[in-house]
Amino acid sequence: MPLGNMRANGVRMLAVWCSGCGCGHHRVIDVEQYGDDVPVPWFGPRMRCGHLGADARPNWQERAPPSLFGVRGS
Repeated sequence: MPLGNMRANGVRMLAVWCSGCGCGHHRVIDVEQYGDDVPVPWFGPRMRCGHLGADARPNWQERAPPSLFGVRGS
């Protein structure tokens, strides 16, 4: 999925998990400065947290349905 498609689906940030064995670090990063044609997986191998490499995915929690926050539909 390219960033443009992700943005068209209402998501502006990536959720990234470190691939280091037993690390578990997680961050949500802003990718607004990157072009719409950049694929989401491009970010994973470039992330570093003591270990090189990560799993990068759209931060779908930005699109969480209102029912998750106690708001009911009409």
